[in-house]
Amino acid sequence: MKNKEITYNYFQSLTKNKDKAVNYFIKNTLNKTQSMFFYENLPNTIPQNELENLLQRNGFAFFTKVENDFFVFDGGLGGEMDMYYRPTKITVANPFLNLSKEYDIFNDKDGVLIKNDVYLNGLLPIIGKYAVLLTDTGISLNTAAVLTRLTMLISAKDNNTVESAEKFLEKILAGDFGVIAENAFLDGLKLQQSNVNNVKINELIELNQYYKSNLLAEIGLNSNFNMKRERLNETEILLNNDDLLPFVENMLFERQNAVKRINEKYGLDIKVELKSVWKTEKENNEKTAAAVETETDEEIILNSETETENETENETENETENEIKENETDEPETDEPETDEPETDEPETDEPENETK
Repeated sequence: MKNKEITYNYFQSLTKNKDKAVNYFIKNTLNKTQSMFFYENLPNTIPQNELENLLQRNGFAFFTKVENDFFVFDGGLGGEMDMYYRPTKITVANPFLNLSKEYDIFNDKDGVLIKNDVYLNGLLPIIGKYAVLLTDTGISLNTAAVLTRLTMLISAKDNNTVESAEKFLEKILAGDFGVIAENAFLDGLKLQQSNVNNVKINELIELNQYYKSNLLAEIGLNSNFNMKRERLNETEILLNNDDLLPFVENMLFERQNAVKRINEKYGLDIKVELKSVWKTEKENNEKTAAAVETETDEEIILNSETETENETENETENETENEIKENETDEPETDEPETDEPETDEPETDEPENETK
């Protein structure tokens, strides 16, 4: 029983103790981002996980040669600023190698400074931010879940009623039937409905999913969280994918740029590419973008063909109308034929003259 309590209390602290919860979340997320890149032909003295740990935590790592071996170090950047106000020196201290030295990093003189990103931020600012947000949300969700057990509050007038109520609840909790023997128990007991069921647990769950979705998007991963509560069309999916890649592509560019300078300076053949789901995400995004571009081109061609057909039909109709008008104007006027009608003379009637005698 004691071991179970210790185990429960320990893991409960990962929820209720904010510092432990934040540290655990950061380490867990960094475990996942270790799979973001894949290196080929790294020197045996430079494990990939140690190189990525320096880059993602500190924002940079210094690649140099100590005696006959290559190493990457953390250090303090400083010295006189160059023309773009960038540090030109790095101070490295490594007790195991008995090393304490200031290196010149201007124009890669003593080694190559590998950047995680342009501003040497690393991943800790992003992961730490969401670790705090998700820890607070997790505590709120845990509290709300515990409070759902309180369906009602029990109040009693005296100690005897309190003891009887506790025994009654213990029997119910143990799965036994409880028996109430006295009316005094009922008379001294009052039940008050609790309003804890009104806690909007669904909203806390949605908020938790929203934070997680944003974190995954920040580090280049897609999530199925959708505030619209309805289906997304292809254009909206593509827009979501467009938000995923810029930071990851910046990280990849800085690593490839540094590897290129290392290879030129030391004659090595190190290569770095995206790996795992990040590589798949990029390939899918490129395919989706190509498909959308193809559909857009087809729509443009179809629209242009339709417009051409409509213009042709309009031109044909106009030509037909013009021809009809021209034909109407060219037709000769048709005079009505004159008909020679015979003049009909009325017969003269000789009326007898009445002579008066």
